Amino acid sequence: MTLKSSNLHDLTSLGGKKIGVVRNTTTVDALNALLKETLTDAKVIKVASASDGLDKLRKGEIDAFSSDQVVLIGLAATAEDIANFVISSEVFSFEPFALAVRRNDADFRLVADRVISHLYRTGQILPIYEQWFGRFAKERPPVFDALYQLNATPEG
Repeated sequence: MTLKSSNLHDLTSLGGKKIGVVRNTTTVDALNALLKETLTDAKVIKVASASDGLDKLRKGEIDAFSSDQVVLIGLAATAEDIANFVISSEVFSFEPFALAVRRNDADFRLVADRVISHLYRTGQILPIYEQWFGRFAKERPPVFDALYQLNATPEG
């Protein structure tokens, strides 16, 4: 995530810049690996929390803030200055999320799986995606389209 005014909208524009990331998260390792792999000379600045990263971004202490895309979207969507942020559609790591279901509750799990599968099969997931994520990304990440196909698999 960057400030719209910065014109830093992809990895290639981050050379020589400071990128904030919450310490002790898997994002630290993934970001460092990506910078090394792409030979991008950016400085990784570890911050205490996502809100700390957002504050440092606003103050210009960092040029970008890296975190799970859903975390970035949540931060931007709840910010009073929502229009000031840009979230890149580039995804450089994938970590699955899941709905928590009480142990040994197969009936509820089946209902949840069927509803999710139905949303994907009918395409009803797309307006939901656009409502919550679309305003921050110009295009859906390829990983979303892969998940779209996978989750459309009929329930058994």
